[in-house]
Amino acid sequence: MPIDNKKGKSRSSPYKKPKPATTAQDGEAAGPSRPRPSHKIPTTEQRSGDALPGISKLKGQIRQTKRLLAKDTLEPGLRVQTQRRLTSLEADLANAMKRDVEKKNGAKYHMVKFFERQKLLRIIKRLQRKLKEEGKSDKKLNKRQEELDDARVMMNYVLNFPNTEKYISLFPPSSSSSSTSTKPETKEPKLSLPPLLHPAPTSKQLEEELDKSSKRRYEILLEIQQLMRDGKLSANPEEEVKREKIALHSTEDRFKVAVKGGTMEEEEGDDFFEEDEE
Repeated sequence: MPIDNKKGKSRSSPYKKPKPATTAQDGEAAGPSRPRPSHKIPTTEQRSGDALPGISKLKGQIRQTKRLLAKDTLEPGLRVQTQRRLTSLEADLANAMKRDVEKKNGAKYHMVKFFERQKLLRIIKRLQRKLKEEGKSDKKLNKRQEELDDARVMMNYVLNFPNTEKYISLFPPSSSSSSTSTKPETKEPKLSLPPLLHPAPTSKQLEEELDKSSKRRYEILLEIQQLMRDGKLSANPEEEVKREKIALHSTEDRFKVAVKGGTMEEEEGDDFFEEDEE
């Protein structure tokens, strides 16, 4: 080890490892510093829809970002990054609002769709049984087949209706209530398929007679029909419903849905629980 000639003391090597730092409390050597995590927080574009923050939080972040962009002293590079962040936050806000609407509509119209699926299952089963009967003329068989195709289109309508829109019922309660109000003591008529596709409405009816909801329902039915012809939707949706084993909800579950905004009062008197008569 080199010796200092002036003071006669040994000099410490410049490459000697420094002593570990001691804590002020116990005087013991502190351990090595914690390494930084190697993972990175994913950006908002890489997150799933469920991982996105709420609508109020996104709106607050957008307000803060806009206030930052309003400053004149903001550096050009930081301004570009902030503008990109604002665009990303606005896209996340649109997705969050869409997700919220889908969640609310899914819970609100769940029971209405369930009852309409059951009605259509009954109609499809009845039409299939009549098609197998012998002694029917070709004209009647063609009519039954046309009704069966329409019923399957309506089943796909119920299964694939977009949750971003208010559900438009295939079986409006007004028609059944009006028939029962005139003759309350008579038996309710047999459940029949609503004439929404055949006969097809004329252009005059679409422009003058049908309301906005009826027009939108007819447009979606035509879209569903075209998707079935192209093979993008199942041609036998009743088989998918049977495979899913859709069971009737208990009274408690039905009450919970009714409290959330369902229409249980209108559907409790439905006749789809009864068997069809030939």
